[in-house]
This record gives sequence, C-alpha cells and structure tokens, in this order.
Amino acid sequence: MNKQINLRASILATFTLLLISYLLCIGGDLVFGWTMYESWMSLFPGFTWPLSGSGFLIGLIWVAVYSVYVPALFVLPYNYFASRSK
Repeated sequence: MNKQINLRASILATFTLLLISYLLCIGGDLVFGWTMYESWMSLFPGFTWPLSGSGFLIGLIWVAVYSVYVPALFVLPYNYFASRSK
C-alpha cells in the first residue's frame, strides 16, 4: 500500500481551489459590492483596489505561489514520515 501523497496533484488541487475562490471573491466584489478585496490586500502584497490589470495579475501570481507553498509544507513532511514508518 502506497502511503505517499502526490505533490503535483496536491499543488494542482490547491491551485484550483485558490483560483476559484479568488475569482469568485473578485467577481463578488465587483458585482455585489462585497469587501473581500480587503483580505486579498493583506494576503497578496502588491494587490490593489480598485482593481487594475496589474493588481489582478499580482493576485494570480500570489495564488500560484501559495499553491506551491501550502502543499509543500504538508506533503513533503508527510511523505518523509510515511516512508520512515514502514
């Protein structure tokens, strides 16, 4: 039985989750007047509101960065300890 977690699959799943969340929040801010942009401004340095093309792109770059960072923090140690427990 393989106890290892696929890092690439975890990165792609996290990217999909964060991308959909980012797009829904931006859309909600623009259409419904939500204030989710305040959260993005604190999480994504360089992200600006009102939304501009460069601000949106910076947000996408940060989504990609966090999509690698978060799974790496979990999957790499998990795989290490799972392989040692055999």
